[in-house]
Amino acid sequence: MKLNKLSIKLGLFCSLLLLLAFIPKGDDPIDKLVAALQKWTDSNPQEKVYLHMDKPYYALGDTIWFKGYITIGSRHQLSALSGALNVDLISEKDSIVRSIKLPIISGMVVGEFSLGDDLKEGSYRIRAYTKWMRNAGEDYFFDKTFTVGSLVSDNIITKADYQYKDINNKPVLTALLNYTDDEGKALGGRDVKYQIVINNKVIGTRNVKTDALGSLSISIENEHNVNLSGAYIRTVLQGSDKYPIVREFPIKASLYQSDVQFFPESGNLVNGISSRVGFKATGVDGTGATVKGKIVDDANNEVGEIESMHAGMGSFLLRPEAGKNYKAQISFADGTTKTIVLPKAADDGFVLSVYQPNKDSILVRIGASAKQVAVAPSISFIAQSSGETIVASPVKIARASTSIWLEKKLFPTGIAQFTIFNSAGEPLNERVAFIRSNDLMQLNLKTAKNTYKGKESVLISLDAKDSKGKGVPGNFSVAVIDQSKVPVDENVETTIFTNILLTSDLKGYIEKPNYYFTAVSEDVDKALDNLMLTQGYRRFAWKEITTVMAKPMFEAESLGAVISGRVTTLTNKPMANANVSMVSLKANVVKSTTTDADGKFKFDGILLLDSVKFAIQAKTEKNSDHAKIFIDTLPRLKLSKNKNLADVSTNINATLKAYIDNGKKLDDIYEKTGQLDKVQRLKEVRIRARKVKADANITPQGMFKVPEESADRVLTIDNPENYITLAMALQGRLQGISVQLDDHGQSFLQDMQDRTTHVGLIVDGRKITTSDEISEILDGSILPEDVAKIEVVSTNMAMVNFLGAKSVLILTRLGTSRRQYNPNIINISPKGFNKVREFYTPKYDNAATADKITDLRSTIYWNPRVKTDADGKTSLVFYNGDGPGSYKVIVEGINAAGELGRQVYTYTVQ
Repeated sequence: MKLNKLSIKLGLFCSLLLLLAFIPKGDDPIDKLVAALQKWTDSNPQEKVYLHMDKPYYALGDTIWFKGYITIGSRHQLSALSGALNVDLISEKDSIVRSIKLPIISGMVVGEFSLGDDLKEGSYRIRAYTKWMRNAGEDYFFDKTFTVGSLVSDNIITKADYQYKDINNKPVLTALLNYTDDEGKALGGRDVKYQIVINNKVIGTRNVKTDALGSLSISIENEHNVNLSGAYIRTVLQGSDKYPIVREFPIKASLYQSDVQFFPESGNLVNGISSRVGFKATGVDGTGATVKGKIVDDANNEVGEIESMHAGMGSFLLRPEAGKNYKAQISFADGTTKTIVLPKAADDGFVLSVYQPNKDSILVRIGASAKQVAVAPSISFIAQSSGETIVASPVKIARASTSIWLEKKLFPTGIAQFTIFNSAGEPLNERVAFIRSNDLMQLNLKTAKNTYKGKESVLISLDAKDSKGKGVPGNFSVAVIDQSKVPVDENVETTIFTNILLTSDLKGYIEKPNYYFTAVSEDVDKALDNLMLTQGYRRFAWKEITTVMAKPMFEAESLGAVISGRVTTLTNKPMANANVSMVSLKANVVKSTTTDADGKFKFDGILLLDSVKFAIQAKTEKNSDHAKIFIDTLPRLKLSKNKNLADVSTNINATLKAYIDNGKKLDDIYEKTGQLDKVQRLKEVRIRARKVKADANITPQGMFKVPEESADRVLTIDNPENYITLAMALQGRLQGISVQLDDHGQSFLQDMQDRTTHVGLIVDGRKITTSDEISEILDGSILPEDVAKIEVVSTNMAMVNFLGAKSVLILTRLGTSRRQYNPNIINISPKGFNKVREFYTPKYDNAATADKITDLRSTIYWNPRVKTDADGKTSLVFYNGDGPGSYKVIVEGINAAGELGRQVYTYTVQ
């Protein structure tokens, strides 16, 4: 917004007060601040990604169906900046087990993940981001944790809780494990062997017994206070009627005891000025803790009370006095107490407060110390949302409290940042607040009746209106689930509101984000403001954007792939005017170009609908082979620890009991009706290794080879076209061995039980001895489709001694492994767009046939391509499954103006 135009509309009832507070602009640094903010916004437009998933949790064998919405800017319009979205499925142990790339069409994507039997039950994450979003960092990627159960039944229910116990006057993290059968009977007196695994290293192994209640207590030593994300306890319960029961419990605990932190409003306390102080109490599992207490001064006089609200957060009013210190005396729900010293108040400065006393207005109050009032400075005030300047003006400080009233309709719904600056343009105080404006879509769902029969056809009418109540065209995704099979607490849901408007702009873990949107009330708004006081908002720092900004490291990726690189002489000098050709028979691509003065070349606009191979060759200007070619690559994205560790489940069996029980019933029906291709769980079988004849299609092996029956595991790569590199294809499949990145971004093999143990790589009987060659093989020189099979040797000590270490043996297909190295030719397989299956919706229009089929699906209907017409109307038709049940319809979407919409509707099936 340009400051020489009066574009700020003020609340009528307080316009006079505001005009008195604002002074003429003149020669003020605010022009530079607004210009810097606009430049930052133009150079770094902020993309956000939200994935609407069909269910809140899943079982092995399920398919995760999702639609992605990619928005940009403060008004959340569908992004035209990026043309590709990367989506990763990440295991509980922080390793990528699936990775897909999807084309962004009109700011949206449609995708799916199959949860195959190569995975284990546990808490998984889906991470989604564009290449452009890497400039902002992983904190702002879409990242959701959810639970995946297993239909394979051992009739054992397990759970884990964590707490700190005082052992030898030292707080020690303790895991409390419990075992019962599926009827709740305690499994007492059972032998249990457990291992504690932190950072893929076993730090403790013991044999113990469960007590009479089926419980046992395990102390977790963590002397060096390492991050426990991805750490777990592996237990083996003996004495089962069938076989030992193996369970892995994620260590869902922070490093410290329950703690309370205090956050003075706008950054600091100032003596003589009343201000709010936010606080956040956190338990050992990362979730909010209930606390009560009081604030006392040096003489132990009570000056305030505190009591936590939602998620362990709260706030209180404090007017500190000069010469006094304050502390909080806190009581936790378990009876323990703690005294915490509050931040010391300054004698001079400002306090910036934000209030929302009315539905349509915002009160900003600037409190100034006596020294500041005496000086009567002019300060700068800016209110902005996601880089959009809403208000910017100088303010004259002439009294102890200066009030500014603003209208909410100036702001988009979401997080707004209010900042005051000194005459040099340096930020003094900052406050963030969540503003609810009238800029969301209004969605209405309607059915002909409230109660239906099983397999009956249902027609749902969708009516979409914009924020002004006018029918509007929009794009939506619709999921219909049976709540009796998929029960969920609505407060913990991730929605288009919680993500786009809230969590995508905050760092760290947000507990039960949908609590702030399901039923808005005065208490909810207080809780939301407590979140703003304690969680903060830091997409950028003012000091960073007012200096010279660096060019973004990552360019936005278009729909068409870009393949670039450079050509040098054999002595590594840039080669200008070199001829570069690129050929792919599968993609029917033949392209050529020449290098520039720096030896650089680029091919762009290549639409890859699937991963294909390209051969790229460089020749000199005179068509000689005396050249070397190099392909540009992106820095590897390291996988960070799970910021949503508190959402990891340690009680999967009980949490998903209704869902798993329904899945077992459905499998039994499929088996009885001969639909074995749909069976998700496998019956218990004993698998014996059998000797296979030598495969004529395997490359002849060198001296370092083992008999197949001597390997711990022999595997092949199914659907190799789904993986870009061998490292991605091997991740999570090597039984105790993982693919990791070193500090230089190079891939290597690591023993998950002992990080100090070397794991060897052998290709076609040849030991790979250098780290560079190991990384080169794992990261691309051998493609997944070139691998015939993989053998893992880790426990057969005779073979380990023969090979010299635990080893992974790669056996390539004949003709692929011993290619002659030509420096002017390179073969690449860039990641193309993955194919996406369609959700199958059965039709039961023939009653005679329908009665013969039992339908116990949990996802009844999924449609990611719903559009309303110019009047905002459309309809959906589908068939129910077998009842009884309570069906939940979830509709989410967006219109061209960036207005978001979500509506939940329920009906009954008898």
